[in-house]
Amino acid sequence: MLSLKLADEVARLKAKGEWASENRLAASLVKNDALNIVLMVLKKDARLAEHHTKGPIAVQVFSGCVRLRARGQQVELSSGDIAALDREVVHDLEALEESVVLLTTAIA
Repeated sequence: MLSLKLADEVARLKAKGEWASENRLAASLVKNDALNIVLMVLKKDARLAEHHTKGPIAVQVFSGCVRLRARGQQVELSSGDIAALDREVVHDLEALEESVVLLTTAIA
């Protein structure tokens, strides 16, 4: 069993020297044959360019606000919101304000 305090993990990411110069940082919290959970901290206007994943994903916002675009649709997600996409769906993400996002990917 793995148990983490997300606030501590966010603080660890933001304490890195790169946070001063980069617009986003990420850390894998879980990575195994079936599951990948990534914690991302994003500054306002940070973007993840269009891409797709081999497995389905869930995007959960812990703080801030992001815009997720996929298949000609877009949704704004705020603290407590979650969105899911099937595998191979091309999508991008933009931080509308400084945000903390948890990305969960099922490995296909």
